[in-house]
Amino acid sequence: MAHARIEPPTAPPADRSGPGDGIYNAVVGTAGHIDHGKSLLVRALTGIDPDRLKEEQERGITIDLGFAPLELTDGRRVGIIDVPGHEKFVKNMVAGATGIDFAILVVAADDGVMAQTREHLDILKLLGVSEGLVAITKVDLVEEALIEAAREEIERLVAGSCLEGKPILPVSAKTGQGLDKFRAALERSLGKLERRSAEGLFRMPIQRVFAKEGFGAVITGVPLSGRLAVGEEIEVLPPGTIGRVKGMHAYKHKIETARAGHSTALNVAGLERSAVARGMVACAPGILRLTRLVTARLLHLGSAPYALKQRAPVRFHAGTAEIMGKVLLLDHELLPPGAEGWIQIALEEPTVVCPGDRYILRHQSPMVTLGGGQIISGAPRKRRRFEPTELEDLDARRRFLGHPQELLSQVLGREPRPASLADLAAELGARPEDICAWATALESAGRVIALKPGEIFVSSATFQRFGALARKALEAFFQAHPALDGMDKLALRKDLLEAARKAGLSFGERFDELLAALERAGSVRIAGGQVALVGRERKLDARWAERAKEVQSAIQAGGNQPPSLDQLPTALGIPERELREVLRYLYDRGELVEVAKDFAYPRATLHALIERTGALFAERPEQTMSELRQGLGLNRKCVVPLLEYMDKAGLTKRIGDLRRWIGPTQGGSTL
Repeated sequence: MAHARIEPPTAPPADRSGPGDGIYNAVVGTAGHIDHGKSLLVRALTGIDPDRLKEEQERGITIDLGFAPLELTDGRRVGIIDVPGHEKFVKNMVAGATGIDFAILVVAADDGVMAQTREHLDILKLLGVSEGLVAITKVDLVEEALIEAAREEIERLVAGSCLEGKPILPVSAKTGQGLDKFRAALERSLGKLERRSAEGLFRMPIQRVFAKEGFGAVITGVPLSGRLAVGEEIEVLPPGTIGRVKGMHAYKHKIETARAGHSTALNVAGLERSAVARGMVACAPGILRLTRLVTARLLHLGSAPYALKQRAPVRFHAGTAEIMGKVLLLDHELLPPGAEGWIQIALEEPTVVCPGDRYILRHQSPMVTLGGGQIISGAPRKRRRFEPTELEDLDARRRFLGHPQELLSQVLGREPRPASLADLAAELGARPEDICAWATALESAGRVIALKPGEIFVSSATFQRFGALARKALEAFFQAHPALDGMDKLALRKDLLEAARKAGLSFGERFDELLAALERAGSVRIAGGQVALVGRERKLDARWAERAKEVQSAIQAGGNQPPSLDQLPTALGIPERELREVLRYLYDRGELVEVAKDFAYPRATLHALIERTGALFAERPEQTMSELRQGLGLNRKCVVPLLEYMDKAGLTKRIGDLRRWIGPTQGGSTL
């Protein structure tokens, strides 16, 4: 998710970056046209040349990102990222600007506002940078009138932007003119800055990677959220390599804990230098997932050269990644310059994004910035174009970006199936423990159901829809089968699969959990693989009642030697399925006892036979089946299932060809 904000401190700002590390957890970044003096200003402020590459020093231009710590008057250090100003290196500028909280827009007094001045300011706006100031540089080279002309031009430029009303300060990095005032204004402005919170999931887009002799792979970047301690593991996505942090530095000092909001270098064991590159993300392991489909809100800049078409090729910039992709317009046929709309970006390569992340889109050719905005979701679900419910969902998710508990509720409310903790953590970019805490609060409010506490969740509305489908399926079943008390669970699942599909729902592998939750809610009763409706009165209509009477009479008519049940469909003209259901009804009511698969007795008849068997054993403790058959006056077809039933009931015990009575000696039974 986007980094959370905390309340602005009163001056002097409190050190929230941790005890003893002396870091002010915010990052300053430069912006502006090439050769306007960004790097010189950083060197004048910090004493460090941010142009670290030999080619940069030889050519006198910034090509890649530069880094330098600025020591504040209270001794704390704040990081400055210096970005290239040449149009060819805007992708590097975006990679650095993604991590900044405060912008220094640099405009040379002798040139004034130029092409990349405007483009960089647009990028700052699209990335959500809300604080900063403006430096008019090279004032030692021009008359006062040109400085004032540059100031007026800058005021017109920044009107309506994050820099409107912010200080515009003349300065010369060469002579030091205005440098003290600029530094003081910078510190005052930083004191008003809403700094990043160190709460949440650790996530750091990788800006640089290099190998240091004796240490191994070192990766650098600005954590967007969370914190990380020496000794903990991180995962690099892609490709998904896991390593352990051996040490870390910030602004040339060793630290024990990295936090969101300051440049950090991590020395990681288990990473190969050749397998890590800018554009990857270092994060807490096992939570985030790669995606090739991003859903986002797009502001199409008014300066864009033409309307954006469906499936237009673009360069997608998020974090430090640059990936080719195509735009899928969700609410426009054409998105004109200056308009906003909902889009999805189909990427050629996988990346990691979270709700609330900022991104930039640039044309593939010509390479100009066309717009950007906030990412709503990285879930790989293709959205239907011009579908009102889809657009309503996106509008709601956008409103809740700063309210993670409400965003979780919205995500669950739109899920057509129960969601696992792992899926939710990956989609929201949040720690599992945070998801559980939010879900618990929503459950207390009656908005979420935990099918498995801490594991599987479903919105109350979706759960109610499942419950309604289950009740409808059970009612239809019992209308067709009134003699039965329960529906086979597997049969119910099969019926619900189709009903759920038609209703736009899917229970996937969560049918058992949903059914168990319905039982806890008092809607159904589950026993022996059968599902019954709570509150349903099992009552036969006239036709079924007559069937039951016919079956009971036929069995009673047989006395001690009732007919085999498989003969009754033909004898009574009853379909076999209906016969089985009637028998189940009579068994459950206790009017018949199922002695064997195709053999049943009226309860009273069976009770009398058991009493008589007990009396026979009282005369002689051990008897053969033949002796018992003669004593009971039964044929073999009846005595075999009867004696096997009594064996299972614990009334008799078979020893070879003999049986011994172990039940009540005065008759009676365990019926």
